[in-house]
Amino acid sequence: MHTPERERRQTILKAGMEVFFEYGYTCASVDEVVRRAGGSKRTVYKYFENKEGLFAAVVVSLVDRMMEPLAPEVTDEQGLYDTLENLGRNYLDILLQDESLAIFRTVVSEGVRFPELGKAFYEFGPGAAVERLSQYLLRQVKLDALKIDHVEAAARQYYGMVRSDLHMRALLGLQLPDKQEIQQGISRAVDIFVREYEADQQ
Repeated sequence: MHTPERERRQTILKAGMEVFFEYGYTCASVDEVVRRAGGSKRTVYKYFENKEGLFAAVVVSLVDRMMEPLAPEVTDEQGLYDTLENLGRNYLDILLQDESLAIFRTVVSEGVRFPELGKAFYEFGPGAAVERLSQYLLRQVKLDALKIDHVEAAARQYYGMVRSDLHMRALLGLQLPDKQEIQQGISRAVDIFVREYEADQQ
């Protein structure tokens, strides 16, 4: 339900997002947020307490939106290869979005100043993705499809292979990978992962 209060908060949040990404945390000002969102500083402080609170809210909001495609529970209806491939593609698609790259750069640059922010970013973002994949892998272990001693470590390993150097290149502003390169990278990650952990190959 969109109440006037909620809509007002979202307007300030959107303006804060624009200002932080445009100027960075240090140079961003609440005055500029107010100029774009309208209202007054008092209104901003009512919803977010201070500049730091607004920045944290912007990051959490973006992470939630960023990870939404991975939110549905992973089922066992598809085969192992297809499930891993779909998860890998969705994960990489999220990471390579302009908005995702911007938030990642921002959190890394401000992580020393706001360690709790980095922790929240990981917990609600990559950490949540690893948790969902871990639950799926655990079910596959119980079904004797996979043999894995530490499913969480294996989930991190899989997403690490999916990211490979594609995410780093994108963060550095180098040429984004095309669809063929992305698909080849994901297929290679799935093949390596299944070969390592498939139960009948142990």
